[in-house]
Amino acid sequence: MSTGVLNPTPWLLADIGATNARLGVMAHADAPLTPVGHWPTDQFEDLTGLVTAALNRHPEIKPKSLACAMASPIRGDTVTLTNAGWTFSIEATRQALNLDRLVVINDWVAQGWFVANATSESLHCLHAGTASRDAPRLALGPGTGLGSALVTPSNPTGSVFSTEGGHISFAPTTAREAAVAAAIQAAYGHCSAERLASGLGIETLDSVLHQLDDLQPRHRSAKAIAQAAKSADATAQEALALFTQALGSVAGDLSLATGARGGIFWGGGLIPALGEQFDAAAMRARFCAKGRFSDYLSAIPHYLITDPHAALRGLSRYLTASAHQARIN
Repeated sequence: MSTGVLNPTPWLLADIGATNARLGVMAHADAPLTPVGHWPTDQFEDLTGLVTAALNRHPEIKPKSLACAMASPIRGDTVTLTNAGWTFSIEATRQALNLDRLVVINDWVAQGWFVANATSESLHCLHAGTASRDAPRLALGPGTGLGSALVTPSNPTGSVFSTEGGHISFAPTTAREAAVAAAIQAAYGHCSAERLASGLGIETLDSVLHQLDDLQPRHRSAKAIAQAAKSADATAQEALALFTQALGSVAGDLSLATGARGGIFWGGGLIPALGEQFDAAAMRARFCAKGRFSDYLSAIPHYLITDPHAALRGLSRYLTASAHQARIN
């Protein structure tokens, strides 16, 4: 959603997730992006507070337009971050910040726009496969939550569609996963993919495994669990293994559902943070474990997005495409 009209004045761009907020600036809607910094999201109560703090730190930036990629479905004027405490009005925020224009899109739509124009320099190939040029691409990745978007080759620049793939129901494939899913279902009323295949998912898995194995409850962050796994903590190691398997299983389901034979493009902050602890081979084995359609899935290439500012760059490409379309119309 957006408010205001297109204009050539500087744009401030913000990629706002549940954990981190990254900002950049563009001279106008067709200009290159310059990153300007990042902040923990929980330092602020809303978008107005974040932007005010950023502009106080960078008084040389005097934007009249702001574009945000938010970790939230965008439906109308009110925006609520799914895994953070922010709720704000787009129009009230535009007025509070004295902006001519405020554009808000889903953060994985921004990732999708990056994927639509990605080059090999910003990608690491996890599995070469054989991409189908006329098929959709799936942008997918775990951060605090699990985000996704579908990129289709419907025109020269592509089209990007917001999805909420992280909130599909998780389908267990082993007795252990079934027990975990039942415990999550009992606790939350729904066992979504995100409850396992995300940073929050790693924390949930660790807690549930302690519960199932009658171990002393522990409240650990995903980072602490990853560190414990390095130290041969069996529960932490199982939590990471279940996270990896769930991620592969969900990606395979989404690929079958969308026909994403153009490739899987992995983003989000968690895979880079895990580094060597992320078992890409185990993930892909579960990705392909779909019975008669294992060969169909095994041909799909997988890429890891390596640009830390992918969502900001995707947001800038969305603005460029929007400005181009406005000129045509």
